[in-house]
Amino acid sequence: MKRLATLVASAALVTLIPAAANTAQAGPMRRVRAGVSTNWAGYVAHGGPFTSASTSWNEPSISCGSKENSSEATFAGIDGSGSSTVEQIGTFAQCRNGSVTHTAFYEMFPRAAAGIAKPVRAGDSMTASVVTSASTKAFTLTLVNHTAGWTFTTQQRNKRAKLASAEAITEAPTIRSRGVQTLANFGTENYFGTTANGQPISNFSPEAVSMVGSGGVKASPTALSGGSFSVIWQHG
Repeated sequence: MKRLATLVASAALVTLIPAAANTAQAGPMRRVRAGVSTNWAGYVAHGGPFTSASTSWNEPSISCGSKENSSEATFAGIDGSGSSTVEQIGTFAQCRNGSVTHTAFYEMFPRAAAGIAKPVRAGDSMTASVVTSASTKAFTLTLVNHTAGWTFTTQQRNKRAKLASAEAITEAPTIRSRGVQTLANFGTENYFGTTANGQPISNFSPEAVSMVGSGGVKASPTALSGGSFSVIWQHG
């Protein structure tokens, strides 16, 4: 009986939490012009077909006011620039009425994000990867928390995927009924080991994308060195 209870508890840890209709969702890049978006900041490789994308980062520590509602997503993905789908996996950091939460997710946009019931904390060392077959459009999405010692993997399929881009992105998530949300203050987020098709993303002369809003630049990437760069928050 004790062993059965342990197995049930272990199974519960990998239960997926469906995203509610009014929760944050990561989505395609909302392009303003070359190198400028209203929801993405980071690097995007173009040209495809891309059959893999990966990156690593340290989960950012966000700060927020006592009643603030804001969010930030970090992910590795395929598609989303030049295509209407995104196949992605990563983390959400959110301020909800001033309370900070960190969660893991994967998303086969336009389907809603699915939460991953695994612990994520500020400072955790994370690695995300998306791998697919160009012929079958079967995707393997993997997220590793090196600090907490867990790995999550899921198999998904999306026949509509164009494999048009590969990216490592800091995003201001969207709520479908409300549009792009306030970008949480994450300070500086460091990415490293970023690859596309198994090569450093710099080999593809990727597009550096800055995020803008009505008040100007919200976040922008530093120069890229191989697969390493940072995204710097400027305002929400």
